[in-house]
Amino acid sequence: MFDALSNGALRAAQDAARLLYDNHQALGLDPQAIKLDTLVADIGVELEHRADPEAPPGGKPPPGG
Repeated sequence: MFDALSNGALRAAQDAARLLYDNHQALGLDPQAIKLDTLVADIGVELEHRADPEAPPGGKPPPGG
């Protein structure tokens, strides 16, 4: 889902999603309707996988592993 984004763009997206989630009430957003909490978590996982030098490309475990 995030393959086309650079690490910098992905970090910016995570910051934006977190900002929206943290301020959803003031903005009149329903965080459950737009799944901001899930988006923040999904982007965080993607950034962790990209930072892990042991992780194979695509985030899939090696065969037999």
